[in-house]
Amino acid sequence: MFNSYNYKTGIFYSQRIVEKNYNVAAIENKILERLNEYNIDIVKKFSDLGYLNLQRPGLNELITYLINLESNIDVVAFYSFDFLGRDKRRISFVMPRIKRYAKEVIFIENKILPHSNGINKDFIDNKIAWKLIN
Repeated sequence: MFNSYNYKTGIFYSQRIVEKNYNVAAIENKILERLNEYNIDIVKKFSDLGYLNLQRPGLNELITYLINLESNIDVVAFYSFDFLGRDKRRISFVMPRIKRYAKEVIFIENKILPHSNGINKDFIDNKIAWKLIN
């Protein structure tokens, strides 16, 4: 899936939620640890809050950041806490633009059960959840 022998630079984007029973920081940290295990160094993080924020300022900042870089980034990784996949559809809309500036794009699908409190280790460790978008 990922070539773990090469050092890569990456950007991480998450679409967050504000529900009390989710430890957003712990889940994101676990994802960042996993990316680091694949030798992907996250140089910048962006995020947006909530499902209804259609403007997506964090996503717009990410695109602007990519455009202004002197060289392409190796990996852009996306994660959404949305179990219905709405954010994946929104990101797909801007994907052609992102792919101009990134060598690889990964969408980490949310496989955490809505009633679970905390990190579902199987989700984070399951490579099936890590979709390489070509």
